[in-house]
Amino acid sequence: MGRFLFPPQGGRLRAAQIVGNAKLGGVVSSILNYYSHVDRARWRFDFFTYGPSALDEKLKELDPESRVLTIPRLDTQFYKAVPALTKLLREGEYAVAHSHMTTLSVFALRAAKKAGVPVRVCHAHSTFDKMSDHYLVKSVLRPFAAKDATLLAACGELAAQNLYRKRAGEAVILKNAIDLEHFSPVSSQEREDLRAEFSFRGHILLFVGRFEFQKNLLFLLDAFALARRRSEGLQLVLMGDGSQRQALQARVKELGLGESVRFFEPGDPLPLYRAADVFVLPSRYEGMPVVAAEAQATGLPCLFSDRVSREADIAGGARFLPLDEEKWAQQMILPREREQNNTEKLRRAGYDIRLQAEQLTALYERELKKL
Repeated sequence: MGRFLFPPQGGRLRAAQIVGNAKLGGVVSSILNYYSHVDRARWRFDFFTYGPSALDEKLKELDPESRVLTIPRLDTQFYKAVPALTKLLREGEYAVAHSHMTTLSVFALRAAKKAGVPVRVCHAHSTFDKMSDHYLVKSVLRPFAAKDATLLAACGELAAQNLYRKRAGEAVILKNAIDLEHFSPVSSQEREDLRAEFSFRGHILLFVGRFEFQKNLLFLLDAFALARRRSEGLQLVLMGDGSQRQALQARVKELGLGESVRFFEPGDPLPLYRAADVFVLPSRYEGMPVVAAEAQATGLPCLFSDRVSREADIAGGARFLPLDEEKWAQQMILPREREQNNTEKLRRAGYDIRLQAEQLTALYERELKKL
């Protein structure tokens, strides 16, 4: 283990978390969940991103010594990103380089190997298929994504199979665990108080996540418009941000949905999970989304597209629907019961972040001991 067992000046072991776009998304939330619960007396996580984001402030609150370092984009400027990342990794004397970039890990881990980082993790956080954006590029890069990795990881079995193919069995499953004490159900009275605070009336459908092609929100709006013609008591709440925000707002106006669709800026989704009636995730492709675990932990019934991994149905009872507007409209209207006992189901399934965080750093140290 050499110099990595005893870092310079008796400091902490350092892990480089390479995330790219840190402005939004479940990947960054998942890593922050882990970092909130690891042994920070022994480990320091630094984050490598494409530019300033809300992550910067959150990280500063969590660990003032943790750094956010900016690199060129690995997708469009890999010829600049690889040497820049190599330099930063070498200077940082990292024990671990953990790439959360899926197929772009081919570039991130090439830099890590050139920098001499001994433990290099390729982490699959999602799936992709012919419906995915940039499918051809991803397909070309897929066989090389883990070429320079010393360890394969994935958020679930489907994500591992999708990225690693024949090597999927080698992957360690690091679940998108959450703080089950935070994402907990509330009493009926507390829920009604939240609904009054948000001025929610009727049947509330909730989406939390990025406003991007993958999440298929224009489809969701079309299906919701169809459902609204049959039940005027429906409201759709969208929490997040992304490149499709203006397109979504324009579609709301075009469909005449008015105030029946409400937009919330990114933030803590817990109050919305507790106040809503159904969580909706119509993604074109998806691995094991963090929001699915969060929603179920609060007892919120879930509607997923059939492109979402079945592993997302942690507590049981989620509905998986084909990307058909009529079928979504039908299901949006139906009343559904909330669950009050999902916390223990998620804990038994391995989604307690306190247990999973210990396993992550134990995994890092196991790999370092092999050196």
